[in-house]
Amino acid sequence: MNKRHFVKTALATAAVCAAGQGLAQQTVTLRLHQMLPQQATIPARALIPWAQKVERESGGRIKVQLFHAMQLGGTPPQLFDQAKDGVVDLTWTVLGYTPGRFNKSEHCCPVKSRTNSIG
Repeated sequence: MNKRHFVKTALATAAVCAAGQGLAQQTVTLRLHQMLPQQATIPARALIPWAQKVERESGGRIKVQLFHAMQLGGTPPQLFDQAKDGVVDLTWTVLGYTPGRFNKSEHCCPVKSRTNSIG
């Protein structure tokens, strides 16, 4: 999925949620939790610019509140459950933290591990 399609999809999803709750004219704040420090590559070059673009393209009606470096607690493997359980609206994580949980995604990119023995 390209970046433009991702932004449009996120905006459309947020708009549908807002309209469904009668908040079409109000500001919606989406909470995004992720594990990396703010200055790391992913937040600095992807998440922060994306959040700014969402706010700009929605005319300020959709805001993304970013929580870096596990500020809301938990561990990286728990990020998906935080979104599922409604603690936050969005998360950014890595599939490697949840082996066996998302089998279809893992199938496309198998990773073989090698055990090194001593002696």
